[in-house]
Amino acid sequence: MKATFGIVLVAVVTGSANAAETAQPAAVARDAQKQAIGDVIFAEPLMETSPQSLRVANQLMSKAFNNGLDLDAYAYLQKLLVQHTLGLAERQPDLATECKSAAVAMTFNLAANTWPGWGLRETPAPNAPNSGVGVSEAQARLGLEAARTNVRLAAELGLGPKRRQNGYWILGAQLIAATEFDAAIEAFATSRELAREAGDAVTAMMADGWIHLTNTVAGRDETRRLRTVQESLRAAGDEGAFYADQYDVALDIFAR
Repeated sequence: MKATFGIVLVAVVTGSANAAETAQPAAVARDAQKQAIGDVIFAEPLMETSPQSLRVANQLMSKAFNNGLDLDAYAYLQKLLVQHTLGLAERQPDLATECKSAAVAMTFNLAANTWPGWGLRETPAPNAPNSGVGVSEAQARLGLEAARTNVRLAAELGLGPKRRQNGYWILGAQLIAATEFDAAIEAFATSRELAREAGDAVTAMMADGWIHLTNTVAGRDETRRLRTVQESLRAAGDEGAFYADQYDVALDIFAR
């Protein structure tokens, strides 16, 4: 079943993403991707949409942002996408589960891309602010609301521990930015336990490190414990090394 779509967001986002697609060297892959997008989105009437096309819109938003869409435009359009998706869930109960499931990914992306702790954006748009340290207070507040919504939706849907672990991690990260340190520690502790439940020892160790980092930023110095976690993560491979490096970036931003 489909529903009225009162926002021309998909067309806006698709235009941004298609412009970026021309830079891709693999013409076959590009054409296949465009065909897949067309099969989902452009087969629908102008004023109709479906949970499937909303998922594609979320993917195109991420692609546009990664290819230089400035953070103001991204955050606003992503907010509209979340609003419409959750509004559709309320208006059409038969689509509620699909729409909420799509909104889990949308809210996680919005929360992650408006977190100030990433550092500078790797591919900044010309004349546009970088992500990370360029995130405004208003954007960070939106990101925190998105993180809380993500955790709520994942619980309502009964998602597994791995997916819920991610949500609690970004919630903790956003709470650091909001200087709600005790709440951040609680979120990271929940993320750690969910990672353990999922059998993911590296991610559980990563969450433990964020608890030490939060205490350090809050004035309760746990730098030595954090360094021990970093050493263990780096010894665990590339994924652990990525996690270990992010602590240094976040400390530089939040412990100034």
